[in-house]
Amino acid sequence: MSYLDKHVGKKSTEEMATDLKVNHQELHLFLHRSRRFNVQRENNLMLRLITVKFTYPEYFTPTKQFYIQTGIRQGRWWQIYRGEQKATGKELHAVVRHLKVSEKEIQGWLQLDLFGNVL
Repeated sequence: MSYLDKHVGKKSTEEMATDLKVNHQELHLFLHRSRRFNVQRENNLMLRLITVKFTYPEYFTPTKQFYIQTGIRQGRWWQIYRGEQKATGKELHAVVRHLKVSEKEIQGWLQLDLFGNVL
């Protein structure tokens, strides 16, 4: 396991940059581009929605067109994705429309979520 994998979420990017003797901003951008950040998976509806459409959420890479059509700005998107902020109903609806997720897929997801402790 690499140094970054061990310390992401446990140390600040400033501390890691000092340890690795690299620029803080460059390290921050590298971690973001390579998606090496903690994602809160509990109660993260947007992450669950993406997982309905894509088996692994890291397969989904939002484009400029995605941001325009959903009306979600880039910074806000990543806050929602990481679980730092909760998505509004309007944002969830826009992503459902954009990804063309069917009602059956959503109902299956909700039912699995509802009975997740039983199965």
